[in-house]
Amino acid sequence: MSSSSDAARRSDAARRSVADFATIAGICGMTVLAALLFRHSRLGVFAFVVDIATWLRGGPMPEVVTWPAWGYAWVVAWLPSFGWIIALQAALGALALGMLASRMRKLIPAQGTLIAVLCVFALPWHDLEVTLYPSAPAASLALLALLSLERALAKGSFRWALAAGILIGLAQNFRTENVLLPAFLGVVLYVLSRFVNLQIPTLKPMWLFIATALLMQMPWAQFYHEHAGRYSLTESNFGHVVYVSLGSNLHNPWGIEANDQAAYKAVKDAGHSFSSLSEEGNKFLLRLAAEKVKEHPSGLVGRTLQQFRNTLLAPFNWGEPGLGPAGTLHLDVLRQELKSRLGVGVNVLKLRDFRNRGLIEPAEKDPAAILALIYQTVMTGIGSLVLAFGIMGIILVLLRPEVRPATPLLWILGATATYKLLQNALLFYQINYLNGVFPLFIPFVAVSMTFIRNTLHRPEGPKLAAPP
Repeated sequence: MSSSSDAARRSDAARRSVADFATIAGICGMTVLAALLFRHSRLGVFAFVVDIATWLRGGPMPEVVTWPAWGYAWVVAWLPSFGWIIALQAALGALALGMLASRMRKLIPAQGTLIAVLCVFALPWHDLEVTLYPSAPAASLALLALLSLERALAKGSFRWALAAGILIGLAQNFRTENVLLPAFLGVVLYVLSRFVNLQIPTLKPMWLFIATALLMQMPWAQFYHEHAGRYSLTESNFGHVVYVSLGSNLHNPWGIEANDQAAYKAVKDAGHSFSSLSEEGNKFLLRLAAEKVKEHPSGLVGRTLQQFRNTLLAPFNWGEPGLGPAGTLHLDVLRQELKSRLGVGVNVLKLRDFRNRGLIEPAEKDPAAILALIYQTVMTGIGSLVLAFGIMGIILVLLRPEVRPATPLLWILGATATYKLLQNALLFYQINYLNGVFPLFIPFVAVSMTFIRNTLHRPEGPKLAAPP
């Protein structure tokens, strides 16, 4: 009997190894396709990063060095070429996603194939990982931190908690939106532990995780103080983001447009010469935003509801097809027109410019741009379904004891996904802001599918397998 069970275990382990290898190969293949088939701009945030990296190497100092966070600038300064950066991001992203897929296959074996397929075709993640953007390494490091945190809590291991704290601390130095995540996780898990069995023997490793993450942010806080005159764990663009977010609703009472130019203009119209992304711009725009809200408090409700609507209807960016210059322009024209009709995520400045230049008619005659728009529209709809089933899975884990995980992992992933959804809705929405947490919704899609299948075929609820 013993030899038979040992042989069965070895056979299962061999099958899982083959499945893991196939999943990793698929993830790597799709990452390469995303690099080849999608267009990736080196303008925008990355241009600011390059300026800071040049300064770190001894070049001229940019006007603002407190935005964006310095992590990506150091990578640009150290690595010999942009190609090396993309290769590093892609490898780190494939490693993190592959480890999640392997872990979830053990936790929910009945949905192993679905999990693998969703990971392989996680184009929002793959596209992010081959884009020169600080969110790419931040997302991978954060996912690795969450996987390490699970081990720390499941085993009561301070060593794994320290590793998780270092990883999330590194992620924070790329994107400071992660700064509050460790504390948020600590609060959520502590509250949940009072009501449900989290399969966590002790929360003590969590406090080491939080302390380590905070310690990892101290060098940035000191750097910020040197260049802005005060200590801060985050960047100096908070006021810019808050002000621009007031324009999320097209019919907002303040007449603010939801684009960066609106923040730049507000600063200049007030007679200031500093950047809206600087510490001075941060303070000014926070005061201005507070004044606007006091004038029309109800406008904040409409703005926030619009943010939620945008997030639910277009949560992920599925890549920008690599068209020529004319095709890229035409695709943007068609996309903005479609958004204006749907009332979701409209860039008013772009839309007005396109209409004034008479670009609508030429764009409607471009077959490649039309096909690209169809691709993006269909995939955006699929993304909405992924998000919907993901949210359903989170709710099921919270409310249905029979689907609760045998380890802390789903609690950690669900809390992190909720953190990012709230951040997206309460601060500012962009269609690519959830790409970095796309993998976190995959396990909950599997939970939802398991629940639906078992509800249709068996009276008892679905049960998640205990991890080996």
